[in-house]
Amino acid sequence: MIDVETMLAGVVAAEVSELADAEIVALAAELRRLVDATDALWIRALAEFDRRELWRADGARSAVAWLRRECRLVHPTTASALLVARAVRALPATGAAFRAGDISFDHLRAIAPAAEPPRLEMARQADPIFARAALWMNPRQMSNVVRTWAQLADE
Repeated sequence: MIDVETMLAGVVAAEVSELADAEIVALAAELRRLVDATDALWIRALAEFDRRELWRADGARSAVAWLRRECRLVHPTTASALLVARAVRALPATGAAFRAGDISFDHLRAIAPAAEPPRLEMARQADPIFARAALWMNPRQMSNVVRTWAQLADE
């Protein structure tokens, strides 16, 4: 089991104002990568939660409803997280880059629509390309690429 409480305690106890300028610069970049990797872990847990339909255990009507109640999230956030969780399962190369903290949740959210059922098989073939492109594109650029790809795939 992952000891989340110990990790959280370390983050909460950190005092940034006592750090030197160079340490703050390095910390800002390192923490962003940690946030991305933590988001990836949450999404992987959510993907398994959704796959097993664990939200049914306490009477929730859906995974979205459970997330709204238990994680205090609003509907667009929950729907987006579930879309990303399903894409992580469907796109292994993109999922691996996300897991490593090399691409962000926003990148994966931009890529996720490609993996929707009508074009899922084509998206699996394009997955390594999506993963590589996300390494050097920002999420908005990636969204534009996926939107164009989806239009071509749908024709």
